[in-house]
Amino acid sequence: MTELPGWFPSLLRSLKLGYRAGPLLIAVAFVTTVAAAVPDALLALAFSLLGSNPAVALGGLAGLAVGGWLLATVSDRANRRFADRAAIVVEQHVARIQSTITTLEHHERPDVMDRISVLRDHADALSELYQQLFTTLGALVRLVITVALLMAVNPWFGLLGVVAVPTVLVSTWRADAERRAEEAGAQHDRLAKHLFELGTTPGPAKEIRVFGVQGKIKDLRRQEWRRRHRRLSRARWGTAWWQAAAHALFGAAYLVVIASVVRQPTTLLLVLAAGGRLAQYVANTVQKTHFFRVIWLDVSRRLAWLEDYAAAQRDAATLAPPDRLDTGIRLEHLAFRYPGTTKNVLDDVSVTLPAGSTVAVVGENGAGKSTLVKLLCRLYSPTAGRILVDGTDLAAIDPARWRERVSGSFQDFFPFEYAAAESIGVGDLPRINDPVALDAAVARAGGLPVALSTQLGVTWENGVDLSHGQWQRVALARGFMRDDPLLLALDEPTSALDAATEDALFDRYARAKGPGITVLVSHRLATVRMADLILVLDGSRLAECGSHAELMAADGRYARLYRIQARAYGRTGS
Repeated sequence: MTELPGWFPSLLRSLKLGYRAGPLLIAVAFVTTVAAAVPDALLALAFSLLGSNPAVALGGLAGLAVGGWLLATVSDRANRRFADRAAIVVEQHVARIQSTITTLEHHERPDVMDRISVLRDHADALSELYQQLFTTLGALVRLVITVALLMAVNPWFGLLGVVAVPTVLVSTWRADAERRAEEAGAQHDRLAKHLFELGTTPGPAKEIRVFGVQGKIKDLRRQEWRRRHRRLSRARWGTAWWQAAAHALFGAAYLVVIASVVRQPTTLLLVLAAGGRLAQYVANTVQKTHFFRVIWLDVSRRLAWLEDYAAAQRDAATLAPPDRLDTGIRLEHLAFRYPGTTKNVLDDVSVTLPAGSTVAVVGENGAGKSTLVKLLCRLYSPTAGRILVDGTDLAAIDPARWRERVSGSFQDFFPFEYAAAESIGVGDLPRINDPVALDAAVARAGGLPVALSTQLGVTWENGVDLSHGQWQRVALARGFMRDDPLLLALDEPTSALDAATEDALFDRYARAKGPGITVLVSHRLATVRMADLILVLDGSRLAECGSHAELMAADGRYARLYRIQARAYGRTGS
């Protein structure tokens, strides 16, 4: 995996992104935030006049205090309003990048997930990037003015600013050390959050209580948090001593300066006020710089990396899919292994899926059935071999346009908690409000347990909770929204339904099949009898293929599995 991009180009890209949210607000925030630093720094000058001209000093202190308060108030309002707008822009940008990556690889590679999880957790920080940048600049302005006041007394006092440099360098070093520690512990952070969700969400609540694993989950979560924070603590303590030494060096130099002017009251007042605030400004500048590097610059670099990663994954294919299939889809020596693994999930699979056919894919768990469906949907690219669509390599077809001609229902479907009509209609966005299309999809799915106007999900007002099987019917209807797709992928789409309902549903759909190819994955072999072609996967390879009658006559693996299931369901014969 590539290293994070440099901080300066990453910062420029993030600033350019945030600029879209409100250029005028940025200008107001910049002027007021930086200007607010000036009266604050000049307070030391007014304070030094108390001994020689109290009236001027008091008037100056009052004016500077009011001016600083007014500028700070306007700055805060402008920064807050801009941050609210920028949060929307940034979150949309991050979500769009992740959703437009062609494959699902970035969701399943641990190293990529660790890097993205840190970005996702801190993405909202980018909305405050301008505010933190302006605040850091303001801190530097205070520091420069204060050093200038000290040098006006004695040019050698400017060395206090030089002595402060080690604190800034150490802070920069600490930021890098903490960033590396946080990324190294990201997997522990993800697991701790997962365990927290297990203990606080309704889905796993029944099993957690029945099996009495509340204590186990609590202990595991504590253990993962400790592992994460142990790395961070080591990094922080390992650098804290150096930071303490740098601040001690500055403190010693400051004491020397005070001792040199102790017999000059007016100068001493200025040195005490300016020098004392210099220590505060140095600490503030170091802190702002530290947080700016640890959080905002680091998140900017991660965002730039994600943009580059998405650009590198962007598919250059431009061909359009055919309007309709003439010959079908051909798999030629297809092989695939998941990123970060060495074993092929599919290996040397060659077969033709004829146009207009219903193809069933069967096999034991882990045989590669769902993976084959994902490859056909272009959610992954083959490790070896190729997929031909009417003779054209699928890799040369624009993935977005190909998916416009694909539909399906998957075993790990997502419960979209919209109104039932919308939850189904997202299966074909151009027709999401078309009642005819919605009714047709529901009919193909064998009906719904609720009305189309029903709000789904108990977390919403008047929302209705559905059982897993009912949610699956909604997902199945969603997969039937598109008319005449080139590929209809049904990956265990009715696993939560009873066998009789599943059998009737697929039998009805098989009789009404269109010109495209329907790929059906199922563990229930009695359901796939009606398929034109049955693929039997075994240990990542294609063991058998043919119609139900042909495979029963061959008396191979499929026939043996079918007879076992037939006995279990009380069937006899083939």
